[in-house]
Amino acid sequence: MGRKPNNTKLKILEAAKLAFAKKGYDGVSIDEIAQRANVRKSLIYYYFPSKEILFEEVWVNSIDELENELFGEQENDDTYATRIKKFIRRYIDFLTSKKAISDLIRRERTKVLDQETWTNARKKYESFLDKIENMLLEGKKNKCINENIDPKIATEMIASVDSAPRKNLLKQLEEMLIKVLLKDNI
Repeated sequence: MGRKPNNTKLKILEAAKLAFAKKGYDGVSIDEIAQRANVRKSLIYYYFPSKEILFEEVWVNSIDELENELFGEQENDDTYATRIKKFIRRYIDFLTSKKAISDLIRRERTKVLDQETWTNARKKYESFLDKIENMLLEGKKNKCINENIDPKIATEMIASVDSAPRKNLLKQLEEMLIKVLLKDNI
């Protein structure tokens, strides 16, 4: 039989995610996370020996959740154009419905990519970007992506739409990305 997830650990991770999303890594203390999780500080250190390790686990779990939402259920009968449209729509929907994760990624993305100590976090985010780029490359091979689109640059654009300040602007960006990426006849 599988082990039940540890509720205390999950509670700490959720509290940390909300705190890091709101104030960023540098703006949050372990004391604050303990208060949010309603646990003793020593209990956090029992599960996570340092703030860096706690942050990295929060980050990796958040990117896992994002990837599962975006890449989890792809129907095999979809055309690449349909897959790309669904991907962009799911991404925008995720950003607007999962505010804590969206804020966390937007706020800490640069730090994760630049920080030497967060190797797993950086690799996880780079893997996420690679999945987007590979999807666009496949779309290009299948002639549904405009020829003049550079998949690497398009990936960076897609990944940075979370910096749009308003929900209605995100929806407009969604439509613009679909129009720019996909060929007119699709």
